[in-house]
Amino acid sequence: MEQSRIIPIDILSQFDIPGSIVTIEELKRGHINRTYVAVWEGAGHRKRYVHQVVNHRVFQDIEGLMHNLDVVTSTLREMKASGRLRSDEVTLTLIKARSGARFLQDEAGEYWRTFEFIEDTVSYDVCPSPAVAAEAAAILGRFQRSLIELDPKSFAETIPHFLDGGRRYDAFRQAIAENPKSRVTECQSEIEFALQRAEFGGSLMQALKEGFLPCRVTHNDTKLNNVLFDRRGSRAICLLDLDTCMAGTVLFDFGDLVRNTAVPCAEDEQDVSKVRFDMELYRAICSGYLAEVGDLLTPAEKARLATAPRNLALILGVRFLTDYLLGDTYFRIHRAQHNLERARTQFQIVRMLEQLEDQMRQVAEDAG
Repeated sequence: MEQSRIIPIDILSQFDIPGSIVTIEELKRGHINRTYVAVWEGAGHRKRYVHQVVNHRVFQDIEGLMHNLDVVTSTLREMKASGRLRSDEVTLTLIKARSGARFLQDEAGEYWRTFEFIEDTVSYDVCPSPAVAAEAAAILGRFQRSLIELDPKSFAETIPHFLDGGRRYDAFRQAIAENPKSRVTECQSEIEFALQRAEFGGSLMQALKEGFLPCRVTHNDTKLNNVLFDRRGSRAICLLDLDTCMAGTVLFDFGDLVRNTAVPCAEDEQDVSKVRFDMELYRAICSGYLAEVGDLLTPAEKARLATAPRNLALILGVRFLTDYLLGDTYFRIHRAQHNLERARTQFQIVRMLEQLEDQMRQVAEDAG
């Protein structure tokens, strides 16, 4: 059980928000950062804000991360002002400190930042319909189109080698060799499954490094629950969790959205027999996405649309399994074999997508 934490109200009061905090509660979701929602009251008016502790063990360049976030949100606001985004779309609004700082550090060494709370929205952990899938894909497409002119080289690498499959496999092999928690024996089948696919796991990043794929500013963590929908749950209005925005390939984003959204079950489903791939959801994603950015993609990018989801599922599975072997030091867990269960779910997705590759390729071609 996690220990109760003391919230540094004196630090939060330094953000440029009128009034004072009335209530504050932890929002227990997400693997990495710690998030709180606070009600502030000033001049008889109440408003909610999000206060977040950035995990500096994962994000070691806080200054670079916040620079990236500032550039992305500013660019999105400019796109909306110029009419190039839908009028109902919003973006994160960073609240700076009165000093002008993008973040503040408390006495415990924790880094805090603040955003306006986006009201009257819903999100989905499991996709309920093709219409929702298409909306999520469309807002991703508009997001990528909005950032197309930004220079990827000007962005800090907030998590080094985040989706570099080759580097993830290097760390995986090292974890196997060191075996610090003596867990290798219990997951031999998962280890063998992953190692048999090592070359494919590194293929997207290798194509990017060799110039076969253009380098662009991408989101790199496009799970469905990072998309906010309006109160009716039908219109995608905001893409969240911008901490991994940095140089990459659009296929990272497309692949991650598909592997998460077109598999209508929890990411940590314990019964792999319940893991299935919904081709109708995939078809909706392809249609929604390519309607927004199909004209911007190169032939090489389009050719890899069908295999990108499998690549992303494999990389994530390897990351979960690596963390399990190391003793669960990265992802938050809620039970003893949580990361192993997560890895098994991703590997089951990989198995399914291997069998469906030809069908997926045809769907992507028809949509684009």
